[in-house]
Amino acid sequence: MGKVHDLVTEVCEIYFSRMRRHVYVTPKSYLSFIELYKEVYTKKYNGIDVEESNIVKGLDCLKEAAKGVEELKIDLRKEEIKLKEASDVTDKLLKELEVENRKAKEKADEVAIVAENCIIQKNTILAEKDQADKDLAVALPFLRRAEAAVDSIRPQDINELRGMRNAVDTTRLILDTIHILFQRPLDPCKPKSMNILKTDVPFVNDSYDNCTKLTLSSATFLKDLIDFSANDKDNINEETIELLEPYLTLHTPDGREIFTGTVAKKSSSALEGMCVWAAAMSDYHKQSKIVKPKLRLLEIKMAQLKEAEFNLAAAEAELAEVTALKERLRKKFDAQMAEKNALLEKATKTRKKMD
Repeated sequence: MGKVHDLVTEVCEIYFSRMRRHVYVTPKSYLSFIELYKEVYTKKYNGIDVEESNIVKGLDCLKEAAKGVEELKIDLRKEEIKLKEASDVTDKLLKELEVENRKAKEKADEVAIVAENCIIQKNTILAEKDQADKDLAVALPFLRRAEAAVDSIRPQDINELRGMRNAVDTTRLILDTIHILFQRPLDPCKPKSMNILKTDVPFVNDSYDNCTKLTLSSATFLKDLIDFSANDKDNINEETIELLEPYLTLHTPDGREIFTGTVAKKSSSALEGMCVWAAAMSDYHKQSKIVKPKLRLLEIKMAQLKEAEFNLAAAEAELAEVTALKERLRKKFDAQMAEKNALLEKATKTRKKMD
């Protein structure tokens, strides 16, 4: 400070020599200079102290930040491990989902084919059933006619026939046809002339005395006719029809039909019903033999259809099971993806904090 004061004194002398004016440096000026110096020094010192404090604080923050970054690195490594595990699980679920989707598609295609074949088969069978029903409908009128014929027979008419001492040839002829339908025994065939419509008609001998008379005398005769119409009509075979044919087509020498309800009624009302019944049974068989094979085939096809529908139901159940499994896997996959995205987002935030 003194050196500066001496320097100022020398400058004052130089100023006087040049400007011829005196400038004096007094102790007061020196003291003022010292005060100014002290103020400047204090300001500088305080500034440096503040800067030092800020630098120390900054260094402390950097230390804390470095420590925090290390902790974040540890957290990030843990999160990356969890993220990798979640990614592995997600990838595994995705592969399983792809497999199940493929299975579901294959099963859906299989079910579609089975369903299409089942519908085609069903439509075909229903069409055949409709045709069989139509064919059966042709035969049913003959059955209804037979049933109506039996219903027309009254017990008193049967009793009237039983009470006859000598059965007319019409009675003998018709009762033989009933025995043939019942597949009951008859006498051996021998030529015989019958008197019907007041005309001698060459034919074979009847079995009334040895066989059919006992059938007529049975208390269940009328019931047997009804039961046969209901339960045994489909047991008629071709041999029976062949044996019936000569009776049903019998004519007088002059060409008049004999086996008709009108002719039979001339002898007895009960005979009319039995005559119509026997002829109707023959007609029913002739029509039903066309239908029966179709019905048997229809039964087979209906069984096949039932099996196809069962297979279809099983395939649909399996498809439903595969679809349900696929849906469960999809939900599980969505949940896993949400967890993975949450972990990824958390790891991204951690990286941003580190940056």
